[in-house]
Amino acid sequence: MTMKAKDTATELLNKAQQLVQERGFNAFSYKDLAEAVGIRTASIHYHFPSKADLGVALMERYTDELNRALLVIDEGPGNAKSKLEQFIALYSHTEACGAICLCGSLASDRETLSPELQESVTGYLERSEAWLASTLTTGAERGDFTLPGEASDLAASLLSSLQGGLILSRARGSRPMLSIVEQVFLRSLA
Repeated sequence: MTMKAKDTATELLNKAQQLVQERGFNAFSYKDLAEAVGIRTASIHYHFPSKADLGVALMERYTDELNRALLVIDEGPGNAKSKLEQFIALYSHTEACGAICLCGSLASDRETLSPELQESVTGYLERSEAWLASTLTTGAERGDFTLPGEASDLAASLLSSLQGGLILSRARGSRPMLSIVEQVFLRSLA
């Protein structure tokens, strides 16, 4: 792929991600995307033959970004509690942009997504929960805090709260929810 083609593909992914996070996966067409980027619809098909292919590419990129962010958190300084705060900050950045998580947006359209795209969404959520559970377990083992329950249950609860908090924050427009989620969750870790 030429540099120009890579740039076009990246621009398409950037705009498509914005559209998914603002409208939902089923609420935009290749025509909308073509108009937003300023190219012909046929050019999108060159890069992403189907909308399902576009969705899978979006999730692959999003998952890669998650994995890079988790690596930075894991390799950085701080105890488990600060690592959890850094994870929550990833979601707070999305909230500050007035968006919802790409994965959460796609999950709301789950039944209309291709099986491969459904698997990508599930994989992202499972990766997030596994990292959270591991970090919670490590923190408890090191004495950073005491867990008020099973690490896997707490991980699922936090991820659900973050995803739901993004939706509620967006619906309310002016009241950030994730700072509340963070305060309540971290207080639960004695």
